[in-house]
Formats: sequence, C-alpha cells, structure tokens
Amino acid sequence: MVLNIIGKIGADGATYKACEFAGETTRNMSISDRMVLCNMAIEMGGKTGLVEPDQKTFSYLKGRTNKNYEVMKTDDDAKSLETLHIDVNELEPQIACPHNVDNVKPVSEVEGTHIDQVFLGSCTNGRISDLRMAAKIMKGKEVAKNVRMLVIPASREVYTKAMDEGLLRTFVDSGALVCNPCCGPCLGGHVGLVGPGEVSLSTSNRNFKGRQGSPEAEVYLSSAAVAAASAVTGKITDPR
Repeated sequence: MVLNIIGKIGADGATYKACEFAGETTRNMSISDRMVLCNMAIEMGGKTGLVEPDQKTFSYLKGRTNKNYEVMKTDDDAKSLETLHIDVNELEPQIACPHNVDNVKPVSEVEGTHIDQVFLGSCTNGRISDLRMAAKIMKGKEVAKNVRMLVIPASREVYTKAMDEGLLRTFVDSGALVCNPCCGPCLGGHVGLVGPGEVSLSTSNRNFKGRQGSPEAEVYLSSAAVAAASAVTGKITDPR
C-alpha cells in the first residue's frame, strides 16, 4: 500500500510535511503494519508519519511503558494540504524498481525478472508478521538454485519469537541464511552485499544505486510475501 502511495506522489511529494494515514484499511491494520506506513513516510520526503491512536495502540503500549502519556488526535475541523483516497480492494502487490523508491510498478509488470539474492528483514519488513507470512509460503520448499536468501529479524524480540515458533527452522530447512538482528545489507552492512550485475529483491526501505553494494547492481523493493515466493522460484513472482 505504501509503495503505491510513494509511486503516486513521488519521493519528494511530502517534503517537510506530516503524512497521516487513516481510513478503514489503516484501522484494521496491526500496530506493526502501521509502523511500516510511518517508517516509509520518510521515503516520500515526509517530516513524520502518523496513525491516529486507538485501542490497538493503547493495548500495544500496555506493559511496554509505565509512564503517563498524552493522547493526541487530529482535530475534527483540521484541513489537510492534500488528501489521497486509495481503494485497496483491487491493488496488486507493488514493486519499487531500480534505482528509486518512487519507481513503482505492479508486480505483473516485472514478474519473471531474474534475481540473485533475496533479503527478508530490516526495520521495514522484518517483523514477526512478515516472518510468519514468508515461512507459510516457504514451508516444505527450497530456495531456488543460484539464489541467496538472507533472513534478518528486525529485533531481538522478533528473533526469539520466530525461534520459539519454529519459523527460523523453516527458513534454514529451505536453504536460507538466518542472521542476527541488524540492518544487514540495507545500508551496505557486513553481510549480503550484492556484486556488479547482480539483482537483489529486498524488503527494506531504500533501493538507491550502491545502497546494498556495487553501484552496478540493481535492487528491487517488495513485501515479505513477494520476497518469499520469489526466493522459491528464482524470479520476481506474484505470491497470489
């Protein structure tokens, strides 16, 4: 959903603005899914990303803090600089193509693109819900030959949950490399760098030239579901 928004308004479409996400779809999202929207607000130039707090928010905070906090909501008569309405019912998985986050296309337009590496993780899509979805798709299957797959949980909490649920075993049995919680190749870190001419499919938030290794490599961005399905086939694949 958020890649679709970025594709519509551009990487600088919300420069120095606050992006508020609202509506039925957002209300039905988990806190971790809402975090993705707020995280990616920066990739459209936003100063910040906001989702109005509700009971899900309060439940999430319970047990995570004992401090008093103020609940702030948008005034009923507040006017936005711009409002974008999106019907997600017919929205197919979206892919950000090299070398910019706003170079967004539906998966049907890039399906079949050869890949050398799949990176499942990062602060954007390394949450427990992402790992569960990917493991469901990959269970009993193997990572395609000539494809490297890295699975990097977003935090120690996610890592231990995935371990307790057997998700990490599913990835290992499929032939993926499970790493410690970290940024990994997202910012050209210590693992998973791509070489000249290689293609990476990544669930991270940026695909700038040279971001994950060689400036002669290409990085596509996708959801965890697309990444998992593509790891099995060896090419960008619609998980549906």
